Amino acid sequence: MQKYKIGDHVMYGFSGACEIVEIGTLDFAGPDKVYYSLKPVYDARDTIYVPVAKEDEIVRKVIGKKKAQELIKQIGESGLKGELPDREGCEDILHSADGLEVSNLIRLLRNLRIQNKKNHKGLNIADAKLLTYAERIVTSEMAVSLAISMEDAMGMLNTALG
Repeated sequence: MQKYKIGDHVMYGFSGACEIVEIGTLDFAGPDKVYYSLKPVYDARDTIYVPVAKEDEIVRKVIGKKKAQELIKQIGESGLKGELPDREGCEDILHSADGLEVSNLIRLLRNLRIQNKKNHKGLNIADAKLLTYAERIVTSEMAVSLAISMEDAMGMLNTALG
């Protein structure tokens, strides 16, 4: 029994919010393997295939409008917390798709960028990618939940982060 259905919006890895557009077999995988076909919200040209047998790799369904509005409020009320975790810790936060945790990671990475600019540096490539993924995860979920564009979601996130 499949946990998700066509049309569901789900959170998946570093891709953030994706829509399940198809469930079925793939020509290259054989007739006995069934896959979810996911289209990331930020790039509908991309397709991600997740075996139904490994559907636990899909974090969860996208939050609803009310929860998204609450999340934005919580992001605005929370401040910078803790220190930047190691790479594995950052990836764990991203894979959790926890909006509040991911938004704190965004704050930490943006703060690091500001500190580095004082020394005429920016973020290293790995940290810049983490920041891109983190922003994508939060904004794509807000865009779907609130039925707004990714640009508008980024604007809301930037306002909430201060």
